[in-house]
Amino acid sequence: MGKATIGDVAKAAGVSVKTVSRVINNESGVKDATRQRVAEIVKQLDFRPNLNARSLRTRQSYIIGVLFVDYSGNFYSHSILTGAIEACDQAGYNLLIRPLKINDIGFEPIIRQMHELSKPDGYLVCPPLCDDPNVIALLDELGVPYVRIAPLNAEGSPFIRCQEEAASQKAVEHLINLGHQQIAMLSYLKGHGAGAWRLAGYKAALNKHNIPVVPEYIEEYGYDEEPNILDSVIRRLLTKTQVRPTAIFCVNDTLAASVYRIASQMGLKIPYDLSIIGFDDDPMVENLWPPLTTIRQPISTMGNYAAKMLIKSLGNKPTAFETPALNCDLVLRNSTGPYLPS
Repeated sequence: MGKATIGDVAKAAGVSVKTVSRVINNESGVKDATRQRVAEIVKQLDFRPNLNARSLRTRQSYIIGVLFVDYSGNFYSHSILTGAIEACDQAGYNLLIRPLKINDIGFEPIIRQMHELSKPDGYLVCPPLCDDPNVIALLDELGVPYVRIAPLNAEGSPFIRCQEEAASQKAVEHLINLGHQQIAMLSYLKGHGAGAWRLAGYKAALNKHNIPVVPEYIEEYGYDEEPNILDSVIRRLLTKTQVRPTAIFCVNDTLAASVYRIASQMGLKIPYDLSIIGFDDDPMVENLWPPLTTIRQPISTMGNYAAKMLIKSLGNKPTAFETPALNCDLVLRNSTGPYLPS
């Protein structure tokens, strides 16, 4: 059997070639039921548009660029990519990923070179790059559309985020309901959306239950600061505070894993001596014992919706993409337990 053509798809779906073209190019003017039927036929026949011909006709590259910071164990960006790839596959786009490393030169020359060589139609910008004014200024200068994922500043280009503040409040209230009042917070997301929202949720939970916010229990630093600071910060929290916290809310699971390690070295048993909550539900937490209580956020879904939002804005007839509210879930495991007086 020969390679399926757009005419084959149109015939099987009972629609015109123009309608198939509109579906493939993600254009408006097609009923949802028809769009779904055509998409199913495209999949059944394994129809693949001639991207070179389409690019010449529409003057688009059909490439979406993804900008993110490269560091060990970057589960967040990997999940964003998983969702974005699915959306691009459905719309006939290719995904060009660009992991960026922290260095003295800055990100701008690398992004500019990427844009000149590959000419992406648009970009997805992951945190913390979505809050980097130099990166945003460059994309604006290039005149290319982009969607930011979880930016601190809601003004400007389109963005997508989930309800991290409410989720953080729920996590800390879980600790409060277990009897904890000396609750610390550990973060290396200072200056970025996730760090601000999770800190706000932490404080909101304490304020709601009339528990004083103790500055000594809050440790914040930036993702680009000295990496070896983490161990000393955790030890300070667990040894040098006037009253040792009985629980720690960590802004992600990687930090929670570090707390596990230091607590074990200090002879503290989780959750009997110390309760811990993380954020993200990183697959690596399956290797922690006891299993980590954490917040699961829909990271892959955010990547998928961000790509769809960007693709909808491209082409000759851009259309809006309505994103539903994205909530996070508290996943209860065994790293949190009732407060036990010494």
